[in-house]
Amino acid sequence: MFVFSGKLFSEHEKARDGVPMVVVKSSQAASSGQQSLGARLQLLELTKVYGDVVAADRVTLDIAPGEFITLLGPSGSGKTTTLMMVAGFVIPTSGQILVNGEDIAFKPPHKRNIGMVFQNYALFPHMTVAENIAFPLKMRKWPRQEIERAVKEALQLVRLPGFEDRYPRQLSGGQQQRVALARALVFRPPVLLMDEPLGALDKKLREEMQLEIKHIQESLNITTIYVTHDQEEALTMSDRIAVMRDGRIEQIGTPRELYERPASEFVANFIGESNLLTGQLERRDGRSYLVTSDGLRIVLPATEDIGAGESVTVALRPERIVIAEDRGENRFEGIIEEVIYVGEATKFRVRIGDERFLTVKQPSRLETMQWRRGDRVTLGWRAEDAVVLRSDR
Repeated sequence: MFVFSGKLFSEHEKARDGVPMVVVKSSQAASSGQQSLGARLQLLELTKVYGDVVAADRVTLDIAPGEFITLLGPSGSGKTTTLMMVAGFVIPTSGQILVNGEDIAFKPPHKRNIGMVFQNYALFPHMTVAENIAFPLKMRKWPRQEIERAVKEALQLVRLPGFEDRYPRQLSGGQQQRVALARALVFRPPVLLMDEPLGALDKKLREEMQLEIKHIQESLNITTIYVTHDQEEALTMSDRIAVMRDGRIEQIGTPRELYERPASEFVANFIGESNLLTGQLERRDGRSYLVTSDGLRIVLPATEDIGAGESVTVALRPERIVIAEDRGENRFEGIIEEVIYVGEATKFRVRIGDERFLTVKQPSRLETMQWRRGDRVTLGWRAEDAVVLRSDR
């Protein structure tokens, strides 16, 4: 027997249409040794060229069964093109798309058995909620009774029981998004694709839906590729993030890895905010230093792979810098030029020397609020708080 949305299905149902069955990730399922729905998805040298424009350039990913991976990048970075090639709406110029070892790169979309959620939801306005969710099942010629049961369970999964007879125009944006998700999941696909599905929602609802989508994805253990340009969304939802730029993957890793150890200036600036300091590497007394053009000498973590005298760029997160505390090997005097209150935190723009500025971010506490524009302060940070980057220049 197999579990979907807390219900039991027979072996016959599992095998119908050759579609693997959804298995809820639960202690019961784990203890019984059941297999998850999620497929292993591999993109191998996936490329798309339009004339002289390379929209996706040898994109390679190995996504584990049940993993939630986000393609993150600015407009034109290739993330949506890559997603659409996996969905089958864009034909690759070259490369492979393997689902559990089977190459589907040139299969038509309706034969890929992949769920898709679009940014604009793509609900049929003339159909009820139940009819929208049932549509992919009717295309697969499921029996009527099984369609009714699957639609009911899909609505339970997305917390919309009782909405069967409503039309899309009668739903809020969040409810429409839930219906679109139910339709994408109702036929039990091994892979789910989501193209900026929360872009049309307001901030509070978007944050609620982030957690809800992640909860559903984890409960079903479905392999998911999610596309967004919103870094906070990616950090909140993802098991891993692939940062894309100019059609290529710039860096891939867990949210913590990308934030704490960005590999390039682009990643450091795109995920979060960073102070970028450029200069030459100096070694003295067994330690590494960054020496800037205006004479700052900054203690760095160990950098064995970079030679003395080489040009380097260092990223320093604003929240790693503290004001008026005896912290770390690096201490510099400066003058506060700007104070920006953003609620839970306060940002300070501090001038060091004649023309260099550092952004500092501190929790909005009583002692933080005492600092004013024009105040002279001491900044400090530890050597290990700085990240030596691969230069983008």
